[in-house]
Amino acid sequence: MKKLMATVLLALMAAGVCSAQWYVGGAISYGTKHTTTGNDVRTSEFSFTPRVGYVFNDRMLAGLQVAYANSCEKTTISDVIDLTSETTLNMGGIAPYFRYNVATAGRFTFGLEATLSVMFGKTKQSALQTQSVGLGVAPVVSFGLTEHWWAEAYMQSFALNYTGVKDADGTVCSSTFNFGFDADNIFSFSALHFGVVYRF
Repeated sequence: MKKLMATVLLALMAAGVCSAQWYVGGAISYGTKHTTTGNDVRTSEFSFTPRVGYVFNDRMLAGLQVAYANSCEKTTISDVIDLTSETTLNMGGIAPYFRYNVATAGRFTFGLEATLSVMFGKTKQSALQTQSVGLGVAPVVSFGLTEHWWAEAYMQSFALNYTGVKDADGTVCSSTFNFGFDADNIFSFSALHFGVVYRF
């Protein structure tokens, strides 16, 4: 009986390996926001996230992505005289992720993706350093273009995030925790990420 169970287990493992596959891909996002409450503030955001992953079966996949993000905020104070200041933040990091596909309709696949991100960055105009750790959940839509090529879109909306800012001496300037839905980000174009994936 034990030998039979071991044989069945090995057969199932072999079937799982045969049905699994590696893939590579990436996504980009870009968005702008303009607010005029008080001061005139214009913000632009860009991100690029190449990734590699492993498809275990039709439902589950996991992988690792490398992230680069750039944000630029230009503020104009015009109470008495126009005074413009600009702040540019560059960040990079890694983010392991796990995705579970909930449903399939034709060539479309709908899933949820959980990501644990660790990011480090520096403000261009000063010596301020930023560290960020976050756990996010995003809905994902995939579309099979061919047998190997897939197009994907996902939206970063729900997250638990910690961000710390330090000066050049290592003194903590600020620490913030965020949890829940970012209402401002949900309806901005920068929250949408579009990419392509190649499955071997």
